[in-house]
Amino acid sequence: MYHEASFLIFLNRLAMIKNFKISFVPMLSLVGLVGLLNQVSIAQMKPDKLGDLAWWRSKVKDQAQSSQRQRYKGCLFGDSISSGLGNTLGKDAANFAMGGLSTVSLLEQLKTLKAADVQCQNVMIAIGTNDALYAIRNDEFMSNLEQIILLTRSMGASQVTLTPAFYSTLEASRNPNVAGTIERVEEINALIREVADVESVALVDQGLEPLFNDRSLKAGLTSDGVHLNEDGKKIYKKVVVKVLDINS
Repeated sequence: MYHEASFLIFLNRLAMIKNFKISFVPMLSLVGLVGLLNQVSIAQMKPDKLGDLAWWRSKVKDQAQSSQRQRYKGCLFGDSISSGLGNTLGKDAANFAMGGLSTVSLLEQLKTLKAADVQCQNVMIAIGTNDALYAIRNDEFMSNLEQIILLTRSMGASQVTLTPAFYSTLEASRNPNVAGTIERVEEINALIREVADVESVALVDQGLEPLFNDRSLKAGLTSDGVHLNEDGKKIYKKVVVKVLDINS
């Protein structure tokens, strides 16, 4: 259920849309209003176009070439929050996370890595934070995530674990150029839980709590409202190491 404050925010945002008649609002149910808002918000967002960029394709190709026919005990896939851990996971693991990734570009990355015969025993997929920022429909997100799980399994994964999308700070969540809204992250996380249940994969449910105050990233654990600082990375790395069952 949405709180009254959230409802008022929805009204304010709708009122700013060109040609939207605020007088029609009382005629809409709350569910219908939220659905309309989500459609409008997604339409105003930018899609993930990393796959169209030559430098990004080159970087993924380099990853594939350097990891060709490698067998890893653990593989981490995700966006810039995970890539911030760098190559600190040990010789038996690979951090394939890249800045800007959503389920759209992760799917493309995995196809390239699979073609290079990269194998991963344990896989952690930390994706969704950028999906909350980019333009993507819920059904597209779920389809992408299901395909991602299927691809990692075809790459030898016997254990696949999903991670909830990370919240930003409240301040960052109010800037559409920086992060998705708290409400959209909540929605993405509900979809992640649904996919985890359908695909019978694990979902990280412990260890990340110290990073957040309720539904926002703690200001003392971030460098810019979205990405983790060194203290934040230490907390996150402990979770990654445990999930992938590796010695860093």
